Amino acid sequence: MHTSPTTEGPIVLTGLTSRGGLSNWVFFFFRAEIVQCDLGMLPAVKAGAEAGIRANLDVVGEIGEQVVGPRRPKGGTAEAWYDELVAKAKRVERVPCDRVRGIRLHLTAMAHELLLVTDEGQTSKFSLMNRKEAAHVAAPLHALFGERFTVTKSTVFAFFERHAPLLMK
Repeated sequence: MHTSPTTEGPIVLTGLTSRGGLSNWVFFFFRAEIVQCDLGMLPAVKAGAEAGIRANLDVVGEIGEQVVGPRRPKGGTAEAWYDELVAKAKRVERVPCDRVRGIRLHLTAMAHELLLVTDEGQTSKFSLMNRKEAAHVAAPLHALFGERFTVTKSTVFAFFERHAPLLMK
């Protein structure tokens, strides 16, 4: 049985689509493992709408507070939040970090993608819910996975990032 990690907090990322179709995936990247929680379609729609509203209103949270993607309830511990999401999930997948061959964050003009490749050669591909969140996790994921983590850009994204950067935010 897996218990909640009590070491430094996880890197959290929200994915929207997977092989199973529209679904809200929350990724917890811990030092020893990646935990993927599939919360179903309804949370994906709600979280996407909330992220869009926050982005349009340009809401600024407290210092250090994450204002995009999944957020821990105020006053709750990271362990309780993790346990709550794992308990609610329709499906939970765990991948030990030592079995991860590579993680790629692919930046595109529409929706960024996260590709996870395991030692068995299995590749899982996820569209990410929001672009700001993806930008914020790139450095921590590189610190956690080192050379196994890469960031790539589509031709269209690279063009607009260079010539019209405000369109790519």
